[in-house]
Amino acid sequence: MSEKDNRKKVIADIINSRKVHTQDELVKCLEDAGIVVTQATLSRDIKEIGAVKISDPVEGQYYSIRSPMAARSHFTAVGAEVSGQICVIRVKPGFASPVAVEFDEAKVPGVMGTIAGDDTVLVLLREDADKQFVLDTIKAIYGISNIDVRVAGKQDFKYAEAICEEIFISSQERKTGIARRTPEYIQEKMLAGKAVIALSESGEFAGFSYIESWGEKSFVANSGLIVAHKFRGLGIARRIKEQTFNLSRRLFPDSKIFSITTGAAVMKMNYEFGFRPVPFSELTNDPEFWKGCEGCRHFDILKSHNYNMCICTGLLFDPNEHLSIHNHGGIQI
Repeated sequence: MSEKDNRKKVIADIINSRKVHTQDELVKCLEDAGIVVTQATLSRDIKEIGAVKISDPVEGQYYSIRSPMAARSHFTAVGAEVSGQICVIRVKPGFASPVAVEFDEAKVPGVMGTIAGDDTVLVLLREDADKQFVLDTIKAIYGISNIDVRVAGKQDFKYAEAICEEIFISSQERKTGIARRTPEYIQEKMLAGKAVIALSESGEFAGFSYIESWGEKSFVANSGLIVAHKFRGLGIARRIKEQTFNLSRRLFPDSKIFSITTGAAVMKMNYEFGFRPVPFSELTNDPEFWKGCEGCRHFDILKSHNYNMCICTGLLFDPNEHLSIHNHGGIQI
């Protein structure tokens, strides 16, 4: 094995065995292994072994090595759609550049080139391009199954049992043990137009969330947000959250929207939508809501603090804190 190949192998072993966030950190790891390398050489090695930076809401950005087929699986390409002379490929954060490079190498007829962001690749099409052919080719290359996220209805009753099971399993994994919902309860939310569902092109259940109102509708909770295990890591949770939030604002424009969570990813999403952390005293005092916590392993903590504090963080969106902006002529912008 040549010196270069050995160095690249050591770099790959380091990246695969720990979270390496910067090149400086990687240089130090190599020095510990008895290998001295310049930044320029290291940059070339990183590119050649297929290492890219990916983003994680908890770990931040760190290097990861894709397998040769990684960009061709639905775990790195989330979806694709055409608008005008541009086709958009949605990918996992940090994977846009390598996906764009590999797509350029495919030399698909009708494609002029690509522009990569962080989680989006723009594919520029020629005027005479067969748009459907390009879209179908992209889906075939990356194994994409577009996920439809929409308001649930009566036609989705058949998914209620699978949704309940996923909610229960997810609560067990988080060690919260929140009360198990019944299919009838989920169907009730669907029938009332207070639920959001995510489905694959083949009609497979991918995710779900629903809305509950408390305190005579002065408070609204976005509850039960789950993504089926098979579809996790594709950005579906954020799309469901956005739809549920917008639905809540449409159905209950004057209500405060809240949630309680221990998940860093959920907190991050809520912050992006304008939620802020609050003590439980600013949330609903409706006893029916807090009954839902009785199945949690930490319920004794909540009860001992008179329902004012627990290990969860309370998050609140108050519409009165997000007023419309007007110009000087009094016309709403």
